[in-house]
Amino acid sequence: MDIDLLIIIVFLVTTLAIGLYCSRSVTTFKDYAVGSRNMSTWVITISLIATIYGGNFLHTQLTGYYYQGLYMFILSLGSPLRFYLASRFILVRMKEWLGDFSIAESMGRLCGRPVQVLTAIFGIIVAIAQISAQFKISLIIIESIPFCNVTAYANYCTVILGVLVTIYTILGGARSTALTDIYQFCFFSVCLPILTFTFLYHAQSPWINWQKFVNMSQFNLSQIATWDTSPTWDNSFVHLFTYFIWHSIFTFDPAQIQRFYMSSSIQQATKIFLKSGIIRIIFSLLFLVVIAALYISGNSVPPKQKILDYIMQLNHFPGMKGLLITSVIALCISTVDSYLHTGSVLFANDIWPFITGKREQTDKYSLKIVRISSGLIGIVTILITLHMNNIRQFLSKVFYFYTPSVTVPMIMACFGFRPRGSAVLWSMGINTARTVYNIFIKEQAIRERDVFLSLIYGASILLILHYLLPKKSNTGWVGIPDDSPVKLQNQEIKRWYLRKLYYFKSIFTKSYWKDIFPKSSTIFMTSGIYFIIYSSILLFYVKPVYVFSYIYWYIAVMVIGTIVTIYPTFHAYKKKDNSLLHGLWPILLFVVLFISGIIYMKLSYFSPMSCALFIVNIGISSLLLPSTIIIVMLSVLLLIYKWLPPHVAIVSYKAWITTETMIGLTILLSCLVYRYIRNKTNRQLQTIALTKIYDQQYALASIHNQEHWNRLDPTYSGKVLQDMADELGLYSESLPIQQHQKKLYVFRQSLLKRAKEERTSTLDSKSIHKVNIEDMILKSYETVRKLDIPIQLLLTKKTKEKYLLTEPTTFERLLTINFLNLCQDKYTTYHTVYLNILDTLLSYPFHKPSQETIHSAYEKQLKSPILSALAFSISTDTDSLNVLPVYEVTDEITSVYLPKTINNLYQEESRQIVQAHGGYIQTIETETSLTCLYILPIDDTKVMRFKRYHTDDLSNKVAETLTSLSQEKELISLLIKQTTLTEKEVRDTIHFIKKAHGNTIRKSGEPYYTHPMAVAKIVLEDTNNSDTILAALLHDIVEDTMVTLEQIELLYGIEVAYIVDMVTHYNTYGLRWKLDDSDNQSILNKCKDIRVIQIKLADRLHNLRTIAVRKPIDKIRIAKETLLFYIPWARKNNIICWLPEIENICEQILHINPTQSDIPH
Repeated sequence: MDIDLLIIIVFLVTTLAIGLYCSRSVTTFKDYAVGSRNMSTWVITISLIATIYGGNFLHTQLTGYYYQGLYMFILSLGSPLRFYLASRFILVRMKEWLGDFSIAESMGRLCGRPVQVLTAIFGIIVAIAQISAQFKISLIIIESIPFCNVTAYANYCTVILGVLVTIYTILGGARSTALTDIYQFCFFSVCLPILTFTFLYHAQSPWINWQKFVNMSQFNLSQIATWDTSPTWDNSFVHLFTYFIWHSIFTFDPAQIQRFYMSSSIQQATKIFLKSGIIRIIFSLLFLVVIAALYISGNSVPPKQKILDYIMQLNHFPGMKGLLITSVIALCISTVDSYLHTGSVLFANDIWPFITGKREQTDKYSLKIVRISSGLIGIVTILITLHMNNIRQFLSKVFYFYTPSVTVPMIMACFGFRPRGSAVLWSMGINTARTVYNIFIKEQAIRERDVFLSLIYGASILLILHYLLPKKSNTGWVGIPDDSPVKLQNQEIKRWYLRKLYYFKSIFTKSYWKDIFPKSSTIFMTSGIYFIIYSSILLFYVKPVYVFSYIYWYIAVMVIGTIVTIYPTFHAYKKKDNSLLHGLWPILLFVVLFISGIIYMKLSYFSPMSCALFIVNIGISSLLLPSTIIIVMLSVLLLIYKWLPPHVAIVSYKAWITTETMIGLTILLSCLVYRYIRNKTNRQLQTIALTKIYDQQYALASIHNQEHWNRLDPTYSGKVLQDMADELGLYSESLPIQQHQKKLYVFRQSLLKRAKEERTSTLDSKSIHKVNIEDMILKSYETVRKLDIPIQLLLTKKTKEKYLLTEPTTFERLLTINFLNLCQDKYTTYHTVYLNILDTLLSYPFHKPSQETIHSAYEKQLKSPILSALAFSISTDTDSLNVLPVYEVTDEITSVYLPKTINNLYQEESRQIVQAHGGYIQTIETETSLTCLYILPIDDTKVMRFKRYHTDDLSNKVAETLTSLSQEKELISLLIKQTTLTEKEVRDTIHFIKKAHGNTIRKSGEPYYTHPMAVAKIVLEDTNNSDTILAALLHDIVEDTMVTLEQIELLYGIEVAYIVDMVTHYNTYGLRWKLDDSDNQSILNKCKDIRVIQIKLADRLHNLRTIAVRKPIDKIRIAKETLLFYIPWARKNNIICWLPEIENICEQILHINPTQSDIPH
């Protein structure tokens, strides 16, 4: 059997086998029509391209590129532009029709049932025309087959081909069509590289022919005036421009738009059409390369001969004709099955229910109908094929019907114009009547120009009819129902440009080149040794005539290799940060690997070894430099190639195909594979590191919290409980049980507070800054993208707020872990995350205790603070969450945030982050979506939870000096003499505050615990009340450390705890939050307890005595506050013993800083 015929037969049998195999999973109408919408993006993309490339494509492209060159290339860009514009502006606006099965169903939902039926009829006519045209091309190809007398049986072969395609389309539908299209397209794709290789392999004088090629008018942009523009509507460039516009319009071809309905989401559909456009540009370039190779090979094509026919006559290798003929047949079949499938779906889904009057039909019945209709359409098209003459006219006439009736209303609907159904119906009737008149009465020949004009006429007729007919609600320019895909695409494009801009800017930073610079001495030593060996080997291949002329170049490379090898021993290597060396490294690689490689190739007359080593150099550079830098270097090398000495003509391409070059290519491929694996591993390590860093931080903070509580909590190991039990045992008959019940309740509250605190994360008060919200979102988004995770983010910002007061790293972490996990969640659609930011409020209610506590003795009369906040709703659902106007934040421990699986651990981490900011969290999970709601205050630190200890405190070291120890002894002596406190009570209290304040130092440089001792000493001047003295010693402990009022009450009783509570600037019951100065002064003003007043004034006096170390502006503020509030308050409560000194200090401050005395409070 002839090998060419064998190739064709094997191809057809394989196609049928693939189609039948894929039909096994088709059990419902949805499977048949859209493949259950679960096919991958690349499968549908290749199927779309295969559908577009008809059987005549190879003929027209090769011939067009050969005779018209770059002009044909420019014309071919019209269709890719059409797909780009469709993906950018059309498909993203079609979300409302995503669940439909056909273009007719979408038209029906837009304009009514009659329009749906007419659209289906027009669509079927287009499908029949396209199928018949492809079968006709197949018939022509079969008639031209010069072997095995196939020409005599051309009609029978065409019928067999039609039956074959119809069989697997009937059974398999969308899935069989798509997967056979992949096979057929791949077969066609192989054809172009083989042709290029064949032409170059047989080229005799490639360099001379190349010079002739680039100087030909059709391949030279400088000779644009001589180009042949005959394929356009006339020879003017105005019509060329109009022709280009027409080919850029998306016509809603039924088979092409069916790929939209086969997509699972808008994002997938846009990627399908965008990738299709890019691939079509690549194929346009490939055709240009094939023609260039044909010219370079020296072949002379007779005038006006079709290039494909000429190539078939060359017969460079056995099977070449069979390969080309099979490629054409593959293109024909890939178009036929798509249109056959589309036509049958249009009939079964849109026409048959109208005929029968039944809209709801079972899957089995619909599947039966669609398969029968597929068979009937296949038979009809075969019969039409055998009687068709002019293919081009037939297709033009069909689209003359379809375009004004379907394309116009769909495009207008995508841009927000919703016409009346009756207007569309009338316009379809008018357009059809006009088309029938032009074709059948005037017998006008239809050209592409006429189809384009019919589009303009159709739009005009539709607009006129819409505005002439009575107005109807929800019609006209009302917009599209859901524009979220449009916003998502715009944001993704903006982020893409920002990412590229950031990368471009980073190239000009020192850190970029520092990252490129090798960190290991092994790399330097290995690279240097390779430079030496590589240069030494190529020296033997240098032609003798060049040895002495270029010996210094060889020596230079050897010196560079030696320096690089021993560089790790230099002092500069140990110094690390040398910007000059960081920039010199890529330049050195460019010189040694690229420029030197080209020079050695020329010096050896392109010997196989020099070519192989140059290929290896590219592979090695891929391991040492970023791909962007390598591409730039290769581009620069191509630009300067002809100026690099010596000037030697390129040898025949046949001489390059040697064992050495194959080995070089293998090494290059190995380097690229290794680079890919290395980068993938690095991304995985980055993911691990990203998780590990924050996990370690929170684990460490948790350990520190627990240790701090163990260090300070007097209830540790149950000691207090044991003491209470012992006391109850001794006085069981006469002990007032109620007091111990209260004590047990306080003890319970203390344990509960400890449990809450241990579960809570805290922030560093020094790291709180205002951050730009959108910048932080972009940074988190890019962090996820760098991990090679496909994420799409739709940001909807319904607030004017641009900044948030937060800890930047923590807020970034919150966004990053949610983006990272939600874009990979089982509920997400095409890795899309929806982030909505809205205004709301946070309320912090003051819950009154159910039992008597220190708060019951004298309530602070606090007002529940209500803060402005932002709601961050991060979801997998397109529908935005209804955000409440106010959210209440409490400190109750609940299991609402308990992670259910390992994949939900990020929710617990998010809870800790949000609660550390004093925010609110809510997780909403349904059967189809997951939404995480985080409410954060905008600009207020009063509710944030800050660390109140230093890690150095955990070592149980305290800030003690000789002076502080002497002050300690003095105070102990005074208190023992002048109060009823025992020495043990005083020492234990001082020891307790020393441990609580730990290593904390005042701004004056003294240990912090000296301040409460000084306050106690001042209070002692006015009173010797034991509770007041103890409260003075403890007055800052609740505010500045993690000790709680419950602990104070357990150790010192309710009276001391009450006094400490009243002088503390925080809400101490329930959720902790800081009081405003006005609230604090209001509380103090209402307070009648003389003990509280004494401690506050003593505290103020000691602060004034040590105010010298404060900043001038702080001095002014404190002095004015003292004069305006504390002095009048003291006089009001008749405590005047310290007032002269307080007034004197304040007046001195304001007198020394007269220019700042007007600073507002």
